[in-house]
Parts: sequence; C-alpha cells; structure tokens
Amino acid sequence: MLINTRSSGLVNNLHEYTFHILGCGAIGSSAATQLIRCGATKFVLYDMDEVATENIGVSQYMDEHIGMKKTEALEEHMLSINCQGVEILQIPEYFDMFRYQDNNDIVILGFDSMKSRKEAVEEICFNKKTKPYLLIDGRMGGEHYQQYVFKDVTLAKYLRTWYSDEEGDPEPCNIKASSYCSNMAGSMIVNAIKKVVTGSPYETMLTFNFPMMTIQKRTCFPA
Repeated sequence: MLINTRSSGLVNNLHEYTFHILGCGAIGSSAATQLIRCGATKFVLYDMDEVATENIGVSQYMDEHIGMKKTEALEEHMLSINCQGVEILQIPEYFDMFRYQDNNDIVILGFDSMKSRKEAVEEICFNKKTKPYLLIDGRMGGEHYQQYVFKDVTLAKYLRTWYSDEEGDPEPCNIKASSYCSNMAGSMIVNAIKKVVTGSPYETMLTFNFPMMTIQKRTCFPA
C-alpha cells in the first residue's frame, strides 16, 4: 500500500519485498520508518536490546518507549504510521538465525558492532536456503556515513569491505551518533533500495562526510 501518494511513480512495488532490519537502533529504525512511509508492508525486526535514554536523540523512539524492547517499540511506532496490511515479525533475541520469508528478502544491517555484522553475514551466506535478493550495510559515526550494497552477497565480497570495531573507519559505529546523520542513513538506504528494485543504476559503495560535505561513491549500471 502506498500511503504517500506524492511519491507515486517513484517506487510502487516495495510491498513485494520482505525487509529484515538487523539492529533496530539509529540506522535500522530510520530505514524502517522511511520504508513503511514509502509503501513497504512486510518486516522482520531483529534486536535483543531495550530502548535507553541515549537512543531517543538519534533513533525513531519517544520517551514513552524507554525500557521497551526495541523491536516492540519500533513496531508500535511503525504501525502508528501505517497499520493497513502491514505484517511485522519481532525477533527480540540474539541474532543466530536468518528467518527467510521468500525470494524477495532485503537485509539491512544496522548492528552497533562490526563483529555482529560479520557474524550475521556468515549466517546468511552459509544458510543453505535462498539467499537474500539484496543486502545493505549502513555504517555510521557521529558525522560520517558509509554504505555498501550487495546483490548476490557472498562472505568473500562482504569481507572486502569489512574492518574490525577497533579499526573503525573513520569513527567506530558504536561511539558517536547524531540525529541528522541517522536520518540521512535511512534516506540513503531507502534510495538504494528504490534504485535496485526499479532497475536503475545504484551505488555499490557510498561514503558521506558532514563536516566536509563530501561524497564518494561507486556506481553499478545494470545490464
């Protein structure tokens, strides 16, 4: 269902995909709320943490969500935006299994730690079932954002972009955060999804630096 008719014609088929939000913090909550505004209806939310005070300034949560499981709070917020025909599955526990839904799974990596992201990709790639249609890894520092987009993801492809939590390039993704960067992260993720599902050229790698207002990217042109 397209609840924002002003975006009609830009992307009208997000309801055909299942969105797996791995980590419902700053990046994951921003991407999820923007996706549901654009007409996405099927979600699986993975996060074992509770909403804390420090999450309010950078995520899509309100004061009344403090103490709730992030998956529960995010579902509540998403359904306040659109509850018609929306299916949301909560996985409020440690990620150890990818819940495949169909052949149109899109994975958004938003875990705080790079170690957790790597473990998630290992599980996804080594699972014998159908691989996800698309995997997007969004990495955010205080004023810096990186994004990697993978079609037909393999562990080898992913590891070429991976670094440890200690290396944090240029800021560890769990150290600092800002609301304007997290909201832009969600926008960049949804924009990448829109480009891929409509067969448009899309950025396989993107970095954005707020202080310098610079952007670097690599673009894929579908055949």
